[in-house]
Amino acid sequence: MFDGGGVRSTGVLMLLATALGVADSLLPRPIPFIKLGLANIPAVISAARLGMRPTLALNTARSLAVALITGSLATPAFAMSMAGAVASALVMGAASRAYPGFFSMTGVSICGACASMLGQLAVASAVLPGLPVRMLALPVSLWAVVSGAVVGLAAGLLADRLERFNILSR
Repeated sequence: MFDGGGVRSTGVLMLLATALGVADSLLPRPIPFIKLGLANIPAVISAARLGMRPTLALNTARSLAVALITGSLATPAFAMSMAGAVASALVMGAASRAYPGFFSMTGVSICGACASMLGQLAVASAVLPGLPVRMLALPVSLWAVVSGAVVGLAAGLLADRLERFNILSR
């Protein structure tokens, strides 16, 4: 549960998500459209602590804010980002609430990363009709598991730090 009705905590998570999203967009990518997903760290915390609705709001607002800052609003990359943001929020929120105590933050993050990648792949296949979706599904899913695990571990560490500074409370 967040302190003070969650307003301060949600604001901090939104600022962190936006800053991390902009930073993630600046990092070099060995493969186009593949990135670590640092902006999802606050979303994992939100999903684990608040549930689906606040995480959906956080992810969509972050996706829009990053697109406005980076100038990618009217691009296929924004559509892919928004699809991934919505899919991951829905799946992370459902996983953390449907099976409380079963999924750690890392597990919730991996579920969200897989949903995000599949959502992005669906939009990419609609935008690029010749895209070899079947060939991309396995490597994209493997990347989702790896990046989801890294993001989940980072989310657990960040949540602990935010609790120490009374920004989050258990």
